[in-house]
Amino acid sequence: MRVFKSIFALIFFYTTFQIAFSQEASQSLPDKVKKIFSFGVVADIQYADAEKAGNRDYRNSLQKLDTCISIFNKHELSFMVSLGDMIDKDYISYDKPLKILGKSNAPVYNVIGNHDFSVEDKFKRKVRKRLANRKGYFAFKLDDFIFIILDGTDLSTFAHKEGSKQHKKAMAEYEEIKKNGFNNAYTWNGGIGDKQLEWLDKQLELADEEHQKAILFCHWPLLPESGAQLWNNTEMLSFLKSHKSVIAWIAGHHHEGGYEKSGKIHHLTLKGMVEAKSETSCGIMEVYPDKILLIGYGDQNDRILEF
Repeated sequence: MRVFKSIFALIFFYTTFQIAFSQEASQSLPDKVKKIFSFGVVADIQYADAEKAGNRDYRNSLQKLDTCISIFNKHELSFMVSLGDMIDKDYISYDKPLKILGKSNAPVYNVIGNHDFSVEDKFKRKVRKRLANRKGYFAFKLDDFIFIILDGTDLSTFAHKEGSKQHKKAMAEYEEIKKNGFNNAYTWNGGIGDKQLEWLDKQLELADEEHQKAILFCHWPLLPESGAQLWNNTEMLSFLKSHKSVIAWIAGHHHEGGYEKSGKIHHLTLKGMVEAKSETSCGIMEVYPDKILLIGYGDQNDRILEF
């Protein structure tokens, strides 16, 4: 009988010790305890009812997007961002990816890309409204973060009817950077105009004063300078350095993805879903007080952005 009591006492002591140790260990896991919120990101869905061209598998983007949304819906996300080029061409192409995005449990915010304007001229004015982004740029806040959606089609050859004032201005800008031999002198790139830049300056000045952290989303990256960067990336990089609140610029457009850190600002480019070789390509970004963890799915790789 004494033997059984001794065994019972040992088991009780061991169990109590394990519980106490587990509680202490859980308190020492700052990543799990301190996570503030999470959001989803996906780039370059680029759907069209078209044959595969090179690595771009246009039709299968729908299945990859559906897989992505299924993954996102298994997590508690505060929102998700689609980083532009939802379609490859044709206004009717919007119907199917928008239907899949409509299944998202989290609010969806759409950045506008160059292929989003690969539609007939009569539909160009409808694109921003269709993407629930009438102005092309806006901001929203969550906790002590401000998220800013930017419009790199602001200054572009494709967002406006040929012959229009805006189109002529964009062509003049394109010819200028082409003359200067810049590697991003392509008509599928674009820029941010003065009015939008003035608006952004006010948003970031307020964020600086309120000690917020600013995360900016744009279809075009600023860095690395792969040739896919904004036309006026040099101006934007200089501008961002004057605002202490900016911690990250998150983009698409360059399907291979990319990363570069300039000063304290992380420049992250997501891989394009349309070229994913696996079942999907997307990511969940977990936000902590001192870092953001990008958890990649499918082709998208992981990354830690410390600030």
